[in-house]
Amino acid sequence: MTELQIESVRSAAVKAVEDSKSPGAVVYVGDSEKTYVFEAIGNRAVKPREEPATKDTIYDLASLTKVIATTTSIMLLHEEGKIDLDAPASHYVPIPAFGAFTIRHCLTHTSGLVALMPFYKECDSVDEMLQKYAGEPLKWPPGTRWKYSDAGFLLLGRTVELTARDSLASFTRKRIFEPLGMRDTMYKPPKELAARCAPTEQCAWRKRILRGAVHDENAFAIGGIAGHAGLFSTADDIAKFVRALLAGKILKPETLETMLRLDQTPVWPWQGIGWQLDPWTSKNWGFLTSRTAFGHTGWTGTSLWTDAKTGLFAIQLANTCHPSRTTRDNETLRNVFSIGVSRAAYPNTTNAHSGLDRLVREDFDPFRGKRIALLTHHAAVDQLGRHILDVFKLAPDVTLQVLYSPEHGLRGTAEAGEKVGSEKGAVPLISLYGNRTAPTPEELKGVDYFLVDLQDVGSRYYTYAATMKACMEACAAAGVTVIVLDRPNPVGGNVLEGPVATSATSPVCWGKVPIRHGMTLGEVAAYFQKYELSGKVSLDIKTLDAWEPVRYFDECALPWIPPSPNIPNPNTALLYVGMCLFEGTNLNEGRGTDTPFEVVGAPWLDAKQVIHSLSESDVPGCSLEPIEYTPRSLPGKASSPRFMDESCRGIRVRITDRATARPFTAAVALISAIHRKHGRRLKWSEHFDVLTGSGDLRKRIEQGASASDIVNSYAEPLKAFDELRPKSYLPVEEKSVPVTK
Repeated sequence: MTELQIESVRSAAVKAVEDSKSPGAVVYVGDSEKTYVFEAIGNRAVKPREEPATKDTIYDLASLTKVIATTTSIMLLHEEGKIDLDAPASHYVPIPAFGAFTIRHCLTHTSGLVALMPFYKECDSVDEMLQKYAGEPLKWPPGTRWKYSDAGFLLLGRTVELTARDSLASFTRKRIFEPLGMRDTMYKPPKELAARCAPTEQCAWRKRILRGAVHDENAFAIGGIAGHAGLFSTADDIAKFVRALLAGKILKPETLETMLRLDQTPVWPWQGIGWQLDPWTSKNWGFLTSRTAFGHTGWTGTSLWTDAKTGLFAIQLANTCHPSRTTRDNETLRNVFSIGVSRAAYPNTTNAHSGLDRLVREDFDPFRGKRIALLTHHAAVDQLGRHILDVFKLAPDVTLQVLYSPEHGLRGTAEAGEKVGSEKGAVPLISLYGNRTAPTPEELKGVDYFLVDLQDVGSRYYTYAATMKACMEACAAAGVTVIVLDRPNPVGGNVLEGPVATSATSPVCWGKVPIRHGMTLGEVAAYFQKYELSGKVSLDIKTLDAWEPVRYFDECALPWIPPSPNIPNPNTALLYVGMCLFEGTNLNEGRGTDTPFEVVGAPWLDAKQVIHSLSESDVPGCSLEPIEYTPRSLPGKASSPRFMDESCRGIRVRITDRATARPFTAAVALISAIHRKHGRRLKWSEHFDVLTGSGDLRKRIEQGASASDIVNSYAEPLKAFDELRPKSYLPVEEKSVPVTK
């Protein structure tokens, strides 16, 4: 990190304490080699008197116990062959009811055990408490649902003790803390350390402010030593633990790699062995915006996040429940700090999660037990690359009644404009591009929700929004709620380009919006609901997480599936904003090549002269290069491209600076230059005016207006549109709590 970035992290750490009204905190941000920030902020106690926080303040880690102590201990014994993760839990803790699930189920919170019960009121030993939990019915079959559970880790802690024939406190001290020099990490701190301990709340049950005694009631009732809570530590000690863990000094590197694999819990991909993975910003757990981040939190105000790839880690220890749980605000504390660290560490990337990912995270709410219709295509995959139809197999109680596909078909193999037929099967597949454009009332009978999951490309020419609009109109008439699973706009949401359409009656010009409209498909749906359907349709959007309008698709760490045959990558999607205009002329726009929309040409084009007539300012963020190429028939992409098998003189357009690139501006400059050079050769089709939303652009080019004057004339309409368009995704700093839906 630079000094400026380090200072921004410090500021975020202070602001987190101030905004959350926490007494104070100790933060430690570093990596395997360097310490960037290690500071104490505010107080460690405010009652009965104020005491300033110090770097060596000892905090009640709460559920950080689960990963630092319990998970690590289980995996040490697993490496020694003493614990089989896939063996029934009853093999290690001989209670018959625990034979229904495995050790792995407990580690991944998929055992079906209840989250927690207030057994502290009636139990004073771990075995007695486990017997109580054994008497509670499982919430669901093991492995089928995710539910965070203290009970599972209470059981794991006892598993360590019975397997190692040692207490959990003794085992962790001898095998983890002492070897790593973690002198201030322990269960049940001795009285002489109480002054350094950050107090928690004034406990109504224990009738005192807790200091050096575990806050968790169940852990306290059984002696203060448990698998789910009870550990105390300092930020410096936790930093030692993280560095040792990443260096392979605690567990073998291959063990840690297995623990952090994203796909091991299909019903909740963000759960590793013990650790939470790939954090969401719309959760109160804190985060690093990295796909390879792992971490955990504690109820008292503690959190730890580490990037397994870079080694960066962020520790935040606080006692937000002091002096009372009524003032506890872990969400603000963690989010403000996490935003600061992530902005410094990941200025150009994020770990976005799609609406489909959110659906999985929300356990398919509200679809369980319901009947749905689905408009989708091949590019509707989750972050693991699983298609939406496969994802829904995780929720067998959801009934897919009818399936719809847009242009290019469900499999995305049909060429642009090609009619796609419907298919019969167990679930009918109906094409809405061709003879049909909307669902019928008969098809929507009995449907509870109409679900939309499509990857758009961010240009008004693309027909998916038109298909969605027709479906929304049909659902409005049928009284069916529409739910959009949102996805990133691959060309970002901050830049708007092109004329705002005045005529919007075509699938390639579906609304009075700019060509580069800056909206995700979910925001487009909100636009339709407000401005074209007068609120007549019930709409919900499963929003993206960790996506901001500044982000392009390749900054999101999501799998790119070409949404249509001639948009092979996100770079093409950006160029398409302008280069699609050539479809309304008699030039070849790159179809029939491996680089559609990246080249334009014709046998008669004087490419060198056209390029020579333009300056860098005419094509901002782009470069132009003369080439020769021959369009070929490419079945599935372009079976009959313009000038097929003819040698073309062409111009290759490259993005050189995405931040300043304005593909529409570049395309207008190119068309204007070609018109000046080849006025008699250049021909327009009616399609050009349809694409641009009126005849204005064509007429102004024909009249000789400069490209810059044309583009500048759109500034005020773009500003007006920007003020009225839906905006679901504000920059993170502008959100007190990240958007959730």
